[in-house]
Amino acid sequence: MSFNQFRLSSEILKGLKDTKIDHPTPLQKKIFKAVQEKKDLVINSTAEEKPEIGYLLSLLNDLSRSQRKQGTRAIILTSDPERVTALDEWIWAIGYHSDTGSAKFTEEGSLKQQLNELSAGPVIIVATPGRLAELLENGKMIFREVQQMIVDRAELIDNWKQVEVISNRILGTCQRIFIAAKDSKVLRDAEKLLLKEPELVTTRKKDAVPEPETKQDTSPVLKEITQYYINVPPRAKITTLMNHLENHSSDSVVIFTASRKTADRLYKVLRKADKRAVSVHKGLEEKIFDERFERFTSGDVQNLIAGELSAGELPLEFASQVVNYDIPEEVEEYRLRADLIGSGKAARIVSLVSRQDQKDMSTISSSLGHAPEEIPLPKAVKKKITPVESEKKSPKEPKAKSAGKQKTGGKPRNKSSRKSSKPANSDTKLRQLPRPTFDQLEGGRSGKKEKKGIFGFIKGFFGGNREE
Repeated sequence: MSFNQFRLSSEILKGLKDTKIDHPTPLQKKIFKAVQEKKDLVINSTAEEKPEIGYLLSLLNDLSRSQRKQGTRAIILTSDPERVTALDEWIWAIGYHSDTGSAKFTEEGSLKQQLNELSAGPVIIVATPGRLAELLENGKMIFREVQQMIVDRAELIDNWKQVEVISNRILGTCQRIFIAAKDSKVLRDAEKLLLKEPELVTTRKKDAVPEPETKQDTSPVLKEITQYYINVPPRAKITTLMNHLENHSSDSVVIFTASRKTADRLYKVLRKADKRAVSVHKGLEEKIFDERFERFTSGDVQNLIAGELSAGELPLEFASQVVNYDIPEEVEEYRLRADLIGSGKAARIVSLVSRQDQKDMSTISSSLGHAPEEIPLPKAVKKKITPVESEKKSPKEPKAKSAGKQKTGGKPRNKSSRKSSKPANSDTKLRQLPRPTFDQLEGGRSGKKEKKGIFGFIKGFFGGNREE
């Protein structure tokens, strides 16, 4: 997923390109969305995960579209002088094309010179809490336009009174954000003192951040969950999905698709089959998104279709089953989907693997060190497979040819039959599966529709609707 969906200005996009940041991680996307709600936040993240891409992009984007480049709008506090420098340089690089910068303040600089710089009203302040608190006390300054106060690496702050001094000099509405790699009693006391009903932002089940041995934390979760895949014949994803859901009619199911268009179309398919479902994607207004999501979490509907969304963006506690209608291209996204359904219950992941998905599924299996177990096609789908021999002997074929207005209508079918003169094996049978009739929707990432017009009419007349 690219940054285009964040609706960033061209200047900010150029800055991201300059710094070779191609796309946000699931955590950064979740942070970006949470920051836009203007609530106080506690973000569970390490510095290596670059949470600033999530919490600062929204502010930098607003500043890039503003004509006014003076007046402090954000304060970033961190106890590590090297981290101060790193954040200051990152802001300069991202905001370069929009002429948006920051000023840094640490104990290493001249107090008098820094006081003059602070009086000039830098748009973004990056500082150690001790030095900024000292400057504010000496200059008797207050802030009236600060929109964000961010405490980076909050677990390393050793003097929260300095942070409190700075916070008290911010007048008006201000969003306060703590970023911490791990929890502690001291940190929780600071949250109670400075934050108002903060929300936790994380892609992990636990507050504690894993040590560098990340694989040791994620692999057991994956192994505890039963993982399956279904080898889907060409043009049969819809049929396979519907029959799979029918065989597990009591489950609550989250269905992931690669596009919002496919999500909406799948919703129509399920509703046509009298199955209770809702679809969600980034294109929805926040109110509508929340209403639909609440219908699923409350049990009002059994199926949630998520289009072009990461599992990390769904605050879901449990689902009986996750179905990958489209296989994720990134291994990390597969891990997030596995983590989504939790453990300790009869939960499972089922991936619908078509030919175009096989490469992605192979990459995921190689990364995880084990492959999901294959389960057979639903019986109802198998019954729709037409052997080549039966097509040759079909008494309806000559009749269908005589009814057509164009002589070329029957040629491709006869030619195809001659090519299939070899003994029919299971793979040949799968290739003969008719198209599903659900809204003329094919499986896979494209979601293309069947061609219409005179060709579509002739094709439908000669057996295109055999599933009916």
